[in-house]
Amino acid sequence: MNKNKIVETNEKIANGVVDGYKKIENGVVSGYKKIEDGVVDGFNNIVDKCSGVMLNEDKTLKTGKVGETVVNGYKKIEDKFVNVFLVKEGETIEEAKARIAAEQKARDDAMKADAEKRNAEQKARIETSLEASKNAGKPKKQKEEE
Repeated sequence: MNKNKIVETNEKIANGVVDGYKKIENGVVSGYKKIEDGVVDGFNNIVDKCSGVMLNEDKTLKTGKVGETVVNGYKKIEDKFVNVFLVKEGETIEEAKARIAAEQKARDDAMKADAEKRNAEQKARIETSLEASKNAGKPKKQKEEE
């Protein structure tokens, strides 16, 4: 068997493997999208049915008298906790809550940026791997021409 036949065979195998992976990926992605669409549609249907019963016109939750008492009690506990453990000297409770919310947002933004960076790096590694598998078995001269 000469080298050209080996190269052609390797190219066919590499193309077959890549096509197989693409078919698997497309199948998995479409399956997840169908599941996601079904879950989101189901959730939206529930929200639509319940919103008239559970929400005020301004889209706030209808709580009733007992609910208001519970919410007000929670707010008092929250304010006390913030005052005792989180307020810095000379800071009001509202200022402490705003500072904490800003700090949390900064942490969330940093984590999101880091995740996006990792995803981009992973995608680049996958593409490099796919290219390497396509070029597997090709003579060096042929690789340089492409």
